[in-house]
Amino acid sequence: MSTGAKVKANGIAKILVFDYDGTLTLENGQFPEATQKVLREVRERRLALLGIVSGRQISFLREVNENLGEPFSFLVGENGALFYFSDIDDLNIIGREWSKEARGAFRRADFKIEFWEVIGSSKRENTAKITSILKDFDIEAKLAPNKNSIMVCPPNVDKGTGVASATAHYGDTSQILLTCFGDGENDIALFGPADVRVAVANAVPQLKQIADVITIEEGGYGVEKYLRKNLLLETP
Repeated sequence: MSTGAKVKANGIAKILVFDYDGTLTLENGQFPEATQKVLREVRERRLALLGIVSGRQISFLREVNENLGEPFSFLVGENGALFYFSDIDDLNIIGREWSKEARGAFRRADFKIEFWEVIGSSKRENTAKITSILKDFDIEAKLAPNKNSIMVCPPNVDKGTGVASATAHYGDTSQILLTCFGDGENDIALFGPADVRVAVANAVPQLKQIADVITIEEGGYGVEKYLRKNLLLETP
């Protein structure tokens, strides 16, 4: 492995991947200092390799990581279309040609849809119109609802595929214990490749139904308590 992540005696490396909004942060967008502190401690003590996965742009996630002192070794943005390896400054992009075609199809749409590097995002109320345009132009896509928004992604892209591709960079996945943390509907796909699925207390019911663990506290506070108990092995 090229990560520096601490490996357990049985040869299994720990990788922890976190959704950002509503999982590392609170619902009001605040990123608790206590959560930031425990993430840095996990990294400094080499207890696990850390990553973020989000519908947000890579530029935003890189800024977050830099402001925290770069505890995250990899960042998966745009719902899985981009993944960036902080340790080696390497960016991978999936779906550029698809994005070019999709932008053309929505150019004359009578509603607002914003495209980033690859994916598009609009208000959830526009889902039917989006579906209709995709059908008219014969474009395959994966629609990922996320609270009040709907993300339009390449058909082979979601948080699960993005995280699976990113973690494969670090070695044989059979030798990796992958724990994923989430709160929203688009985190259902994230739980797909996970060995341990952690839903924060404020997660949507659909995610809680398939979670292995549900934190007692919401967002970043729930993440902090989980890490202190299960990685730092602190007792309340």
